[in-house]
Amino acid sequence: MNPRTPAQALRHRPTPDWIARVRARFPVEPAIDEVFTRKLNKRVATPEHSMDFSALPERLRGFLAAATGQPELRVTEVQRLAGGASKEQFSFVLHWQPDANGPPVTRRMMLRMDPSEAIVETHRQREWEVLRAVQGVAPVPEVLWLDPEGVALGRPALIAGFLEGTVRPPGADQMSGVGMYFEPKLRAALCEDFVAILARIHGLDWRRCALPSFAVPAPGTTQAVDWALGLWERAWHEDTLDAHPVMARAALWLREHRPVVAQPVLVHGDYRSGNFMYDDRLRINAIFDWELAYLGDYHDDLAWASLALFGCPDEQGTPLASGLLPLDDFLRRYEALSGNPVDRDRLFYYQVFSYYKISVIAVATSLRIAHGRRTHLDAMMNFAAGLGYIGISELNRLLDRA
Repeated sequence: MNPRTPAQALRHRPTPDWIARVRARFPVEPAIDEVFTRKLNKRVATPEHSMDFSALPERLRGFLAAATGQPELRVTEVQRLAGGASKEQFSFVLHWQPDANGPPVTRRMMLRMDPSEAIVETHRQREWEVLRAVQGVAPVPEVLWLDPEGVALGRPALIAGFLEGTVRPPGADQMSGVGMYFEPKLRAALCEDFVAILARIHGLDWRRCALPSFAVPAPGTTQAVDWALGLWERAWHEDTLDAHPVMARAALWLREHRPVVAQPVLVHGDYRSGNFMYDDRLRINAIFDWELAYLGDYHDDLAWASLALFGCPDEQGTPLASGLLPLDDFLRRYEALSGNPVDRDRLFYYQVFSYYKISVIAVATSLRIAHGRRTHLDAMMNFAAGLGYIGISELNRLLDRA
């Protein structure tokens, strides 16, 4: 990458003064500020992303031996997992004795670890906390160990139980749930779980949960939206290769029309097709990718889950939210199960916000980390840029409507 302007040069090799100005300009939650600032500091010091994980099995074994106090445990069958667009993921088998008085146990597990830079910089501690908070509310893997700063494993990581199931229906080969098609029998089986789980997430009493890395926005204010919008504006400003008038227009409109959030709920942040798994009974048995969870407006999840980009039409041409059910049916079922009224004007705001996020991820961050060789998915990141321009086109269309 050969930056052509002073602004591009500073994004490529940020100085302490430039980082300080960015932090002051875009207020975000403290934990989000931490990971974004770490990203910029690493951008100067970290070389290209390494694909050499030959030392990982022994580092993993050493970390788990220290965490469990069992120096004789074994780690075998370490394998990279396919899928996932933002994190390095591996499966492995752990041979250990969870109970000192019990028998030895062999269990397959999953390691989720940061790359050098991700399409969305997120906080493993937050992901750990929210996965523990929603146990019993939503189907999620059991989280077991955490290396929040990457001291032992080289990069921030968490370890969870491994779940078997299907993410992509037969014949689907779309990237990360984009335009995923579910045949009618599968839609009928999955749509009820899809809506019911989301309603339970939004109904969780998060005040009774241990979420110390989540900042709590003041009810009845725009603070939840301020922080969320600050995150994505900051990501655009830190990562974009070029300015774009539609993105500037969208950021201004989003700032001017921020809705008040009366009572913040736990927002998943990436609830859609491609981020759930189902089992042989055709029941959803896992919800994935909680890394963007925050306390905010439930309309954010509703808008994201029903974006045309993540859905597809049925056999008669009717658009389906996340490829599962028509928008009106989705919203009607959600209202009935959650008790939360859906405000169509507020939903429109978050549709605009959703396409702004997609555009940031695809046009700015994906291209930057691909060209900077900071990810194992550089080819996918270049391909994803096309989705960003779809997002910008949709932004322009929605803003014209507004």
